[in-house]
Amino acid sequence: MQADWRTTLTVLAWLTTVATVGVAQEPERTDTEVPDATERSVAQELDGADAGWSNATELSVVRTQGNAATQTFGFKNTLRRNWTRARARLRIDGVRARTAGDRVLLVEPGLRFRPGDLPDEFETTAAHADGAPDVEQYFVEGRLEWNISERFFWNTGTGWDRNHDAGIRNRYVVFGGVGNVWANTDDLSFSTGYGISYTVREEIEPDTAKDDRFAGFRLDSDYHQRLGAALELDSDLALNVNLLSASDYSLNVTNAVGVAMSEHLSLRVSLQHLYEHRPALEDAAIRARAMLIDPDGTPGSGDELFETVVTGGTAFDFGTGKVRKSGLDAVFRTALVISF
Repeated sequence: MQADWRTTLTVLAWLTTVATVGVAQEPERTDTEVPDATERSVAQELDGADAGWSNATELSVVRTQGNAATQTFGFKNTLRRNWTRARARLRIDGVRARTAGDRVLLVEPGLRFRPGDLPDEFETTAAHADGAPDVEQYFVEGRLEWNISERFFWNTGTGWDRNHDAGIRNRYVVFGGVGNVWANTDDLSFSTGYGISYTVREEIEPDTAKDDRFAGFRLDSDYHQRLGAALELDSDLALNVNLLSASDYSLNVTNAVGVAMSEHLSLRVSLQHLYEHRPALEDAAIRARAMLIDPDGTPGSGDELFETVVTGGTAFDFGTGKVRKSGLDAVFRTALVISF
């Protein structure tokens, strides 16, 4: 834990140094000199004429009734604020799916019977048992970028995510670093970022083989391309690696294609991959099937024993054990996008 706090202080000191070098320093000038556009103050740049807001909201809903009663809701919102030399982004993403529980027969209230006895006749009503969410994934991230030069910037941000199916109850990440702008035109933009991070995670099943808090290395990229007037391609990546255990890393990659229907409406198809190289633990039932073997062929002689087999025989429950979850989750989404 002491090493973690030292790492945190190092991160804060490093970010402060980068911010100071990239923002605070200005060349000296005499009182008679008139500052040009590149020497404007931070406040002036944030109020520049080219500043603006943009927002894109993705909505997807699927609901079925009858023999299959399911409900799936997907929501993703990306809010951006652009200044002359700075950019801010807030991203919220969530997927929640619920399937109704199995059908059961509920005994009508008011029936009385003695302990240990079960009545032979009673009235029932068909119903669905309570169902828990089958899929529950949430993600929130705020990010700020500031240009040091035309092709170089520093960034900082923080994020939170939850993925119950992957065994992650809560994960908080604070990060900061630098990056390069490789392309920045109306039809194509591509940038990469690299830096350090600090992660605090809480998994549903405690895992002594993994760190709950750790300093890490972070790599990310953001790609956007417009093809013609209606087609857009997007791809973003985020990799977070534990510096003390390189096999403990997570990867989040999303690729999407959007087709514009009007100025503010479009259809978007995306595929997201969430990968944990060292997945979380979960409880698993230990079961076996066994056949009775009688070596001397004489029933009741006392030498009978069970031998486990692949199929057939008798089922036995040996309790529960721990197993790691699958490392890869994939989310395919078709959504209506509302943008301004």
